[in-house]
Amino acid sequence: MVSNRVTLSIVARKAALSIATVSRALADHPDISAITKSRVRRIATALGYVPSYRARPLRAAHSSRLIALVVPEMTMFFLPSMIAGINRVLQDKDYSLVVFQSDNALVQERRLIEFCTHLSTDGVLLVLSSETADLAHIDVLKSAGIPVVLLDKTIETSTHTTITINDFEAGREAAAYLIDNGHTRSVGIFGDQRQRISALRLDGFRRAHADRGVPLADSQIIRLTMLDEFQSRFDRAFELHPDATAVFAMSDELLVHSHHQLVKRGVRIPDDVSLLAISDGHAPSFLFPNVTHIRHSGAQEGERAAHILIDMIEHSSPTMMDVRIHTILVELGSVARRALAPTAKRAKAAR
Repeated sequence: MVSNRVTLSIVARKAALSIATVSRALADHPDISAITKSRVRRIATALGYVPSYRARPLRAAHSSRLIALVVPEMTMFFLPSMIAGINRVLQDKDYSLVVFQSDNALVQERRLIEFCTHLSTDGVLLVLSSETADLAHIDVLKSAGIPVVLLDKTIETSTHTTITINDFEAGREAAAYLIDNGHTRSVGIFGDQRQRISALRLDGFRRAHADRGVPLADSQIIRLTMLDEFQSRFDRAFELHPDATAVFAMSDELLVHSHHQLVKRGVRIPDDVSLLAISDGHAPSFLFPNVTHIRHSGAQEGERAAHILIDMIEHSSPTMMDVRIHTILVELGSVARRALAPTAKRAKAAR
């Protein structure tokens, strides 16, 4: 359903002014002339504009110390540690955090981004929905003078700061580790391929197989857009590849579902099938055996994002950065070592 609410951006278009200027005019800021203030107020009244909150004050004089975080969905995986990392930094710097959920939908993400222009937010941290293919809707934040940092689930951009891990390298390292431990037939489980994070991790997984001369059939790859498909797709992969000796899950959520399905099938981990994931380390410690993983720290990513955003707010830093958080391999008890196949031996010797 389309909202009929008159927004600040509508008033700005009608007045042929920036959102930031309109916001200052409605806030009666001294930098705005009396003529402009009067004109903006007349237009706002004529359009029926009623702000949900007081118009955004000028940051330099009246900083709200409020940061907005927009995420696709609230889950028990990765996100809690990321929020904790963000909040630690914000509290130390005397900022407060408000969290919004976009329901993994672009239309809601757009609404929330615009809503942030009506709040007294000093900055926005944004984890993109899987439907987001471009960043045109974020321009409203720039117009309002609100800095934004994209983290974790991003798309290619040369105009906005992004904070991720090297997703391609994480996928490559995971597959290489399995192959180098003798697992030349693995099932790889990946999320929505519309998301850069999923596509890059799959590309890296494929690259390791190609570099080592190990065949990888498309039927060994599970690409999920909905978790409801997990069991049927998992069962089908093992029907087609009963000789598979390892499972790679690209995230904590997919790791937990993979572990459940293996246990449900009566599979012994790692004696029958090994298990490896990209994870922030919490889920692997709760499962038995503890799961070997490429550690991707949500807390570290959150802390780094918060530090960068605060620097943008307090120093008006315009520099665009592409920040990659370091990952490490954590070897626990879920990957067994098997004899290398001849082709893998030759490829390893060639390196």
